[in-house]
Amino acid sequence: MLSKLMRVLTASQKLIRWGRFTFACVALLCALIAPPARAQSSTDPRRLERAASLISDNRVAEAEAELNAVLRAAPNDPAALDLLGTVRAKQGRLDEAEALFSRSVRLDPQLIGAHMNLAYLYLLKGAPEKTTAELREVLRLDPENADASYRLAWVLLNQGRFDECVAFVEQTRRAHAPSPALLVILGDAQLKKGAAVKAEESYRQALDAQGDNADALLGLAQVAQVKADAGSAALYLRRAKDFVGNSPELLFKYAQVASNSNLDAAAVSALRRAVELKPGEPSYAFALGVTWLKKPDLQEAEQSFRQALRLRPDSARSQMYLGYTLLKQKKLPEARAWLEKSAQGDAGAPETFYYLGLIAQEQSEDERAVGLFTKAIQLSPTFAHAHVALGATYLKLKDYARAQQELEAGVKLNPEDSKAHYNLALLYARLKDQARAQAEMQIVERLKGAGKAQEGDITAPSSPR
Repeated sequence: MLSKLMRVLTASQKLIRWGRFTFACVALLCALIAPPARAQSSTDPRRLERAASLISDNRVAEAEAELNAVLRAAPNDPAALDLLGTVRAKQGRLDEAEALFSRSVRLDPQLIGAHMNLAYLYLLKGAPEKTTAELREVLRLDPENADASYRLAWVLLNQGRFDECVAFVEQTRRAHAPSPALLVILGDAQLKKGAAVKAEESYRQALDAQGDNADALLGLAQVAQVKADAGSAALYLRRAKDFVGNSPELLFKYAQVASNSNLDAAAVSALRRAVELKPGEPSYAFALGVTWLKKPDLQEAEQSFRQALRLRPDSARSQMYLGYTLLKQKKLPEARAWLEKSAQGDAGAPETFYYLGLIAQEQSEDERAVGLFTKAIQLSPTFAHAHVALGATYLKLKDYARAQQELEAGVKLNPEDSKAHYNLALLYARLKDQARAQAEMQIVERLKGAGKAQEGDITAPSSPR
């Protein structure tokens, strides 16, 4: 079950790699040095160049003062409005930034930098459809804009629009040679669609064009994992490690792929480095906690989840994982407190109610446990462990009919659950059905002999939905 833990990281990390897409200060600077005819204005271009340089150097207050002076003289200068929008975005004033970018493109619809900045801003504000619209407009204005092509493909990929992503990249490559980064996106989308052979071809093309492309090497490692070729996966991971460098995003991706190959020490090392490089990113601390759970090292996992919550206190998922980690350590009161917080923030996670049910069992609150396990099953009818736990609780309450129903449901969903078979043996013994009781105990002994006993185990948060 723990081998599935890294899967939950993907959703939370969808926006991280967009961090490479910073506001287009450098592109704007180039455009201002040699602006298109429609972008001409009476403003001294050297003042705008200076403002762009100040933004790039993160001297935001100085840039703002320079741009305010420019706009007092020329209030409708689109390039100055775009740059001031970048300043507002850096200050976290996203609504003001959006208004400035929008005003800029109304004044000069062909100002590509403003469209790109709007695309990024809309993604930050959780409006990916608006992001794609702005990127498509950039490509209408400049069909060979490699950056816009990559960003649009990236958004489509991370929205789960895999067919559309593949179609877009294929259309782009018919018009001109795709960049290595775009070929990696194509490979990622093909891999998501289950087309491992095509994905491998795309990754190899990217690698042929750029031999140090870590994303392509990690993609090939994932293809090898799909093919159950552990040797090739390890080889590609070793090669990728040389090119990951100090990119937090690449370190995270490397950790994901390494963890899927059970190279947990390498995954921990990469994530620790990512946390060092970007200590304010809660997703990295969370990922590190998940990886510590795989080793397992509960104390280190606990500290990582606590760090994630210091950075993002309202994360229901981090609260649930911390509660699970504390439960594994028998720290029941604090585990319960965190899990109850998680349930308030996300009432749709069956694992949270399952863990709360286990705590209620431990604290002899059997009726409460029944309600919690039932809630978990309502949220995820195929949650085998919840059925077994509910059956065990009914067995304790001597409600044998319901106990049998839930335990048999759990065995049907997971025939190798030794606890379910053991509880069924107890149930049949109490019902005086010795033959069935003995048959269940024989299954328990067989599972133990095969190393599949689950005594004392608590299923990890691996989303049974």
